Amino acid sequence: MITRRGVLLAGSLGLLVAPRLSRGQRQSKTPRIGILWFSSMDTPSNARNRTVFSQRLAALGYVEGKNIVTEDRSAEGHTERLGELARGLVASKVNIIVTPGVTASRAARQATSTIPIVMLHAGDPVGAGLIASLARPGGNVTGTTNLSYGVKQVELVRELVPRAAKLVILLNPSNANVHKFVTDAMEAGRKFNVSISVAEVARTEDFPNAFSMIRDTRPDALLVMGDPFIGEHRAEVFAFVANARLPASYDVPDLSRAGGLVAYGPLLAEHYVMAAGYVDKILKGAKPADLPVEQPTRFELVINLKTAKALGLTIPQSLLVRADEVIQ
Repeated sequence: MITRRGVLLAGSLGLLVAPRLSRGQRQSKTPRIGILWFSSMDTPSNARNRTVFSQRLAALGYVEGKNIVTEDRSAEGHTERLGELARGLVASKVNIIVTPGVTASRAARQATSTIPIVMLHAGDPVGAGLIASLARPGGNVTGTTNLSYGVKQVELVRELVPRAAKLVILLNPSNANVHKFVTDAMEAGRKFNVSISVAEVARTEDFPNAFSMIRDTRPDALLVMGDPFIGEHRAEVFAFVANARLPASYDVPDLSRAGGLVAYGPLLAEHYVMAAGYVDKILKGAKPADLPVEQPTRFELVINLKTAKALGLTIPQSLLVRADEVIQ
């Protein structure tokens, strides 16, 4: 495995280290932070990001078990459980709720309008009704948002399969960022004279029909829109594209590390570094309504050569030299 991001992230964490809180700054009562996860904590990406969050908190002077307590709650990929878990955190009177993803953020916002919520990589939080604007969120929600990578995915597929004329997007229609993603992808499709169809999955039982629709469409490649629910079912997606010998592009880099062909998206660990900063500011008295929402600033291109070989696909050198990580 060839990677440059590990070095960059380590350097960033070092640069971001701030002096520990002075005695006068410490909270008289140990603050409690609730983290509401949609997917399982057992996934390598969640475990890694959780560690980054804790390390950044420690750098800011908050040491787990000494002057801060964090409580993790996971819906294990079941959307219907998020509401109950969010209400449980509210009932336990945590000081702040950290919510990775827009689905968890919605559940937390529905559970409380007073406890500060720090959302992470939430797609289209304005459209989802979580905030009023990026500059002035209003209410009790702030944090980080994600961008639409519809254009980038179409461009990647065009490099992988230059003659591609027909694509399908696999997406969860309940994702708040769907409209922007599809609009951007369709616009790029018109630019390259590529037709684009959509296959929707909102429930586990939707996958067989979605896969059948994709087979019938006979696309040249598949675009998989980043979504926690689809991420939980990545094994089924990988098995399908392997069986169909279908090139697939993702906008969550960890999906390429897990077996996907190629992925371009934000360096998610950066969001968790920023989340700790929001927690620090809020504990020191800042109001979420006044803290601007931040967007990702660093991105990574991950290519899985093992998957490419299984598909009988040769990755262009132009892509390989731009990759931040190439999985052999």
